[in-house]
Amino acid sequence: MAVIQISKIQVRRGLQENLPSLSPGEFGWSVDQRRLYIGNGTLAEGSPATGVTEVLTEFNSESLSANVTALESNVTVIQSQLGVPRSSETLTDNTTANTSILVESLKTEMIDYNIVRGTDVRIGTLKIGQYNGTAGTVNYEDDYTETSDVGVTWDFAANATSVVLQYTTTSTGDNATFNYFVRTFG
Repeated sequence: MAVIQISKIQVRRGLQENLPSLSPGEFGWSVDQRRLYIGNGTLAEGSPATGVTEVLTEFNSESLSANVTALESNVTVIQSQLGVPRSSETLTDNTTANTSILVESLKTEMIDYNIVRGTDVRIGTLKIGQYNGTAGTVNYEDDYTETSDVGVTWDFAANATSVVLQYTTTSTGDNATFNYFVRTFG
């Protein structure tokens, strides 16, 4: 018959202000702040930094807030590199109108969007081909999926300097919300 031994593992613990130095791989628990740490080890052992690393728990509001702020900052940088920031408009029911999106001459644009009308959602990408700066037809493609018909159709009005996105909505009882992000190539 096998011999079974049950062992108890304890973690170093104490008040946040009294948390001792931790050995490599050793856990430390701050009982008052409810925060968990692990010892990093030494640079000679390959650790990128000496000291301790905080393990994420539901009580790490300060470090979590700092990480969220850093992530939001990175998203802002990425958006500025991609083009026009993400925007939102209301598409009024039973209307044909222009949106505020202007497509520049000699550019290829992609507009990632979603339209929400009540519980119906349409998610897609409008791909606008290069436009040569003369009035006329604009080549575009709408690649999308939707849960149900949101009652919105697209068109573009062209003039000598730009192309303006137009929409037509049909009555389905609610205005639609149009959220989008524009990317420019070319």
